[in-house]
Amino acid sequence: MKKISLLVVFGFLTVLFSISTFAQMPAAKIALINSESFFDEKAGITKLVAANKQLEAEFAVRVKELQDGSTRLKGIAKQLDDMQKLPASQFNQNTHTAKQEEGERLQREITYKKTDLESAVNRRRDILVTPVSRDIGKRIDEFAKKNGYGAIFDVSKFADSGVLLFLAESADATKEFIIFYNTRPATVVPPK
Repeated sequence: MKKISLLVVFGFLTVLFSISTFAQMPAAKIALINSESFFDEKAGITKLVAANKQLEAEFAVRVKELQDGSTRLKGIAKQLDDMQKLPASQFNQNTHTAKQEEGERLQREITYKKTDLESAVNRRRDILVTPVSRDIGKRIDEFAKKNGYGAIFDVSKFADSGVLLFLAESADATKEFIIFYNTRPATVVPPK
């Protein structure tokens, strides 16, 4: 019985000392960063904005082709709809069938071009944007250590989920991080 009492007292003292030691530790600072602000053309991360602009410029012609194709497809759909509304005496089945086949061919072409474009954009994004994104991740770690942050959370992820209900300006380190990053020497060589 004495051994059990001694064990209980020892356990109690261990917990008590642990709590007092924990209470004496300084609280870790927490910061919030809005990663969506990194893409702001005026106040964002210049390397990331430049990489995204380059990506958009490289594929602008192909994106425009897809948009034009979609516009043409909508026009064909309207023509088919208008043909359906014609009286039977004016309706030409051969013209309708030809227009329908044209629309189906155009739809297949658009689908193929869209899939091909998405694949090309993803490959090029891996070359242009991914290295910058990785560097940003490394610099966030450096920024946190430099400023004594124990944790940095991405506000944009919280906002999407509805978890963040309030954000004090003093907790938002987005501008401070962007300035920190943009003044750093170039660590990522932009590809051509």
